[in-house]
Amino acid sequence: MRFKDKAVFITGGTRGLGKAMAEAFLTEGASVAVNGKKLDLVTQFQEEFKDKPVLAFDADITDYKAMEEVAAEVWNKWGKLDVLINGAGVVAPLVLSEAVKKDQFDKVIDVNLKGTFYVTQIFGRKMIEQRSGRIISISSQAALFGEKGFLAYAVSKAGILTMTRTLAYEWSQHGVTLCAIAPGFMAGGMNAPMLRNPAFVEYFSKRTPIGKMGPVEDLVATILFLASPEASYINGETLVFDGGMTGYVQEPLIDFLNKGK
Repeated sequence: MRFKDKAVFITGGTRGLGKAMAEAFLTEGASVAVNGKKLDLVTQFQEEFKDKPVLAFDADITDYKAMEEVAAEVWNKWGKLDVLINGAGVVAPLVLSEAVKKDQFDKVIDVNLKGTFYVTQIFGRKMIEQRSGRIISISSQAALFGEKGFLAYAVSKAGILTMTRTLAYEWSQHGVTLCAIAPGFMAGGMNAPMLRNPAFVEYFSKRTPIGKMGPVEDLVATILFLASPEASYINGETLVFDGGMTGYVQEPLIDFLNKGK
């Protein structure tokens, strides 16, 4: 039970990769709070883990006041927070940059970058007061080299990398450390709907030298490692988790989708 007596908060924790992380932390003895925008999924999470030490919220991470209220409730319940995982994120429709609509760009930046910063600042201030804390943010391999058709998403996730580096420099003196992880194409999460199509699975798998999509359980295990004392010296860094895909020239997803049109 690596996280016995530890308290963890996960944004985007009511479904997909975030929920898998929440389950893993619970199994390892942690008390876990999650946040998700869909009330039905929040209710479902509460019911599924009603016998576990959990809290679940349906706040909007772009609503600063709402997230302050969430943080206050977490501290009121547990008196601390040991680990914050910024897992909430959205992706815009896949289009070339000249066709990106303003509202699409704004939404991705608002959620992925601004919302992540809001949560990090709100919870980070309290971690600074308690003189301890670990913050892990989910970025993307697209943040490192970009991806055709993914401008807003890549920009938002690249901002997370710089934020992680800057805050690690500022907050480590207060006992608060940060790192990020940049996954490639995962066999779950946002990609779940496409996994029902063998053509997509083959495409995603071929883009990696290792020849397969990222296993969710492997990503979860890596997150738990980054949250553990064994990884405490990993600070301000981004761990790339993409099967070796980053840096190789491959067929962009948007070109794959447009074949035959």
